[in-house]
Amino acid sequence: MKKWVLFCCLVIVIFVLYDTNKTQEFAHLELPSLHSQNALLLNEQGDVLYEKNADAIIYPASLTKIMTAIVAIEMTDDLQMQTIVKPQTIAKYTAQNASMAGFHAGDFVTIEDLLYGTLLASGADATATLAEAIAGSEDEFVTYMNKKAQELGMDATHFINTSGLHDEAHVSSLQDMSKLLRYALENPTFYQIFTSKAYTTHVPTELLIANSLFTRMPSMDGTILGGKTGYTPEAGLCLASLMEKYGRKFLFITTNAPGYAWTPPPHIEDALTAYDAL
Repeated sequence: MKKWVLFCCLVIVIFVLYDTNKTQEFAHLELPSLHSQNALLLNEQGDVLYEKNADAIIYPASLTKIMTAIVAIEMTDDLQMQTIVKPQTIAKYTAQNASMAGFHAGDFVTIEDLLYGTLLASGADATATLAEAIAGSEDEFVTYMNKKAQELGMDATHFINTSGLHDEAHVSSLQDMSKLLRYALENPTFYQIFTSKAYTTHVPTELLIANSLFTRMPSMDGTILGGKTGYTPEAGLCLASLMEKYGRKFLFITTNAPGYAWTPPPHIEDALTAYDAL
């Protein structure tokens, strides 16, 4: 009996030492070749494995839509509730050259449709329609976004709009965005949408909404589970991603990568660099 107890203790010690060594190995990650000026890598417990200017004030661009989506999810009881896409919404964001999910003026859509349009296609048509359907106006919805930011301890964050279109006062930090993403991923509805590659609406006609991350890097199967891309000239290329390796999940968030939304994706190359280093 004593030998069995001793054996069990030895196994536990070996496991703890292995796990500790693995954590220490991750804690000393070096990613010298990143394109992004700001980067933050966390394990699923929230431990920082790598950071680069993670507390600097940044423009979050379409990473904003992570907050838009989780607030909308928490404020609605019926994802199948229908609303209509207004002509003025399409006109407004088309004029600003914002990214669009592909909805048309007069379309009847569900809250679920709009959530997929928000997170997968990064559509400003989706975020604006979502905000108005839930809170009556975008301005009112943004007050709930800022309230949630305060609740999460996102002290460097202030939102002006639901889409992430540039505004000097629309700011955050990677530390704050990591708090938001960790919180949002705990919600099953958010997690399902965030990790989806595509979604098809059915009201009134089919619209295929593809994940903008996976359409740019279709060979990422088994590396990145999901993510939200973003871009404005002021924010650079941005990415908030969820990875899995060795059965463990990791969050990698970057902003201020050079380039344009239509060029080869250096922010996604950074994510793959981090994945390879784990």
